[in-house]
Amino acid sequence: MKKDISDKPFFSIITCTYNSEKFLKKNLYSVKTQTFKDFEQIIIDGKSTDKTLEITKTYSKNNPRTKLFYRVPKGVSDAFNFGIKCSRGKFIIFLNSDDSLYDRNILRDASIF
Repeated sequence: MKKDISDKPFFSIITCTYNSEKFLKKNLYSVKTQTFKDFEQIIIDGKSTDKTLEITKTYSKNNPRTKLFYRVPKGVSDAFNFGIKCSRGKFIIFLNSDDSLYDRNILRDASIF
């Protein structure tokens, strides 16, 4: 039976951003190209003033696995806690905006353990 994207995902990937345009595309690409597709990515932006918002809007526009939130910045811990409250996944992954997933199969490999 094919799993609908509205079902509870296996992974929730939480990414907090603030003026992250320099690294963010690599982060988003590393998630988007995963071979294991049972995930959601939650992006919490702290009212960036660079091109971060433009990048995240373009990325999430045609990506139903992505949820995008904008919040007044209160620190990265607050943003991650908000991301946890918004997540639906069985497992949570914190992926900082300047980080990326190691390779295209990392979620698949992690899901079999």
